[in-house]
Amino acid sequence: MHFKKISMMIILSMMNYVQASDIAEVETFWIWIALFVLALIGIGILYVSSHQAHNVQKLHQEMFDKQLEMEKNQNLLLTNMSENIHHIAKQALSQGHKSSDQNLKPFKNKEEILANVDNRLLDVTNDLIDFLRLKSKKITIINEEFNINNVLNEVSGSVCSKFSGSRSELIFDIDKNIPRSIVGDSLHLGQILSSILEYLMDQADIDEVKLEISMFDTSEDQIELQFQFSDTGRGLSPEALEKLLAPYYDESSGIYVGLGLFVAKELVDMMDGELSLRSTEGRGNAFTLSLPFKTVEKSNKRMYRLPDRILMEKKVFIVDNNYNAALAIKKMFAYFRHEVKVLSYEEFIKNIPNLRPYDIVVLNESLFNIRLVDYLKKIKMGKELKVIVLNSLLQSDKKSFVDEIIDIHLFKPLNQERIFEMIINLYDIKTSAYRKEDSTDKIQSAKTHKTNIVETKDVTQESFKDFAGKNILIVEDNFINQKVLINLLRLSNMSITIANNGQEAVDLVKESKVAFDLVLMDINMPVMDGYTATQMIRLNSKFDALPIVAFTALVLDSEIQKMFNSGINAFLSKPLNIGKLYAALSMYLTETAVVREVKRVKPKEKITAYEGINIKEGIKYANNSEALYLEVLKEFSTAYGGSGEVLAKLIREHRYEQVKMLCVDMRGLSGAIGAKDMHNLVNEILQQLLYKKHDKLSKYQEKYIFGIQTLNRSIERYIEAS
Repeated sequence: MHFKKISMMIILSMMNYVQASDIAEVETFWIWIALFVLALIGIGILYVSSHQAHNVQKLHQEMFDKQLEMEKNQNLLLTNMSENIHHIAKQALSQGHKSSDQNLKPFKNKEEILANVDNRLLDVTNDLIDFLRLKSKKITIINEEFNINNVLNEVSGSVCSKFSGSRSELIFDIDKNIPRSIVGDSLHLGQILSSILEYLMDQADIDEVKLEISMFDTSEDQIELQFQFSDTGRGLSPEALEKLLAPYYDESSGIYVGLGLFVAKELVDMMDGELSLRSTEGRGNAFTLSLPFKTVEKSNKRMYRLPDRILMEKKVFIVDNNYNAALAIKKMFAYFRHEVKVLSYEEFIKNIPNLRPYDIVVLNESLFNIRLVDYLKKIKMGKELKVIVLNSLLQSDKKSFVDEIIDIHLFKPLNQERIFEMIINLYDIKTSAYRKEDSTDKIQSAKTHKTNIVETKDVTQESFKDFAGKNILIVEDNFINQKVLINLLRLSNMSITIANNGQEAVDLVKESKVAFDLVLMDINMPVMDGYTATQMIRLNSKFDALPIVAFTALVLDSEIQKMFNSGINAFLSKPLNIGKLYAALSMYLTETAVVREVKRVKPKEKITAYEGINIKEGIKYANNSEALYLEVLKEFSTAYGGSGEVLAKLIREHRYEQVKMLCVDMRGLSGAIGAKDMHNLVNEILQQLLYKKHDKLSKYQEKYIFGIQTLNRSIERYIEAS
């Protein structure tokens, strides 16, 4: 019995142990399951985190690589420009020499060909100066009040002058709400617009290039102007569009392509704007430029107010050979509450409509024939009808149609202010440009020269010594133009004062203790333009004898008349011609001015032998302008004078791609300024880089430093001697 009890106790104990073991095993099993699941979750989290970290790292690397690529491309853009500038100049000079020996076509003479060569060299030199100033970060954005119409006039005059004779149409289509005056950088706005328009005009097989300007309010005093450019050309492939901002030298045509667009894009970024480029093969290009500006007198919604009610609500009839241009002109007339009808060129030719109901007819010049002239004469016998002949600035070199029925000639592209002034002139409404202060002293006014100034031949810097002792005021907002004029006149022994805008000019004329003998007045300037500045000066009769000579890119009869109405005595067209400048100064600063032929003492031969640089050759590449060449050298010294230390650092750090870019840069620049020794040295370095002989670069860094120091000393000596 006792044994049974003991046996039962043992069995019960074993059963309890088995149950406890089973429970423990079950618990252990689930614990392991839980741990396994947690491990899987952990591994998953680690994998996801690792993947995300990898993606972030990859994205960061892509952004970094993209940034490096952008910097590399930017450097290559600048590099490519300077690399070929020497060759462009040489080819342009070569073409100039060849033209002397070629049989010229009837419609072109030697002077026109040489003028084109000169303008091309001038563009190359200005591009070089812009490049160097961008490199040394010397270009700044200045926001001042300006008249946007003056900028558009300057742009249209400059672009149409370069593409004179082109069969393409240039159209300005401007919304009626665009303010007359805004605050921004007018100088660089004009440069951007010109660069884009020149690129589009330079494309093959285009019928028209259009610039549409519209405005968007962004805040109480902030606006955004949108400039939309389009053409009717062939367009670009996606690959070509991607490379559009990368300037390159076209060996076949000898033209540097895309440099202006690159500079424009850099300026747009500096002005906090955006430039987007679009193109479709077979359908042309479409670029959009957006720039922020501040408004002036935003409450004044009608910026152009006709001085008399009789000038409003006229019936206007327009026919042009380009229908889009006619529609743009319609918009400008409609601003003044005119009732405007546009008819297509083809419809007008088929059947001349009844023009008697209209007050103003605007007709393309090519429409005029004996039949039309007789018809318009009959209408004019019975009522007042104003007849406007419409033509293009691009064909302004042609002889305009002349007849007694013609009231005025109008040249495209147009802007609102030119239409405004034309309407006033059309009806001969007298609006006093300025009112003189009462003066008991009668002062003889400076003589007026209303025709183009004839160039004096063989003028040098020494020639301007004929005006020694005279005091002149140069009114110019473009820093480079200021420097060029100062350098050009530095040997003259004249006293030269600079004003950066019209307001400064007025203050200087009125407050200067020493009277000025002549004022050179730019027309398109911020704060106060040349027209207004001249009017303000003429308010006081004691300045009647002060000659004021204007600089302008738009030389139309209407603009010339506007200058003379303002009180300007003579005008010089842009770009600056040294012979015409001399002639203008001779007219007003000498008692016996001789315009066509002036006797001068032969200038002394200047020393041009400087170690490491050929001055004569450099001047040739600068459009034979020593003044421009001096500016190039000064900017070169600023941007690259310390490049020896930069090269040594790059070699020490094994940054061979940057070494290559610097040397390619220097190869073009040294060639452009006539620095042959430096040119040859960097070519040697490039050869070592080409064959990846990096171990041999160290021996070149001392040669480079010695070469650039020698070049710097020679440039400094030349500038001091000049």
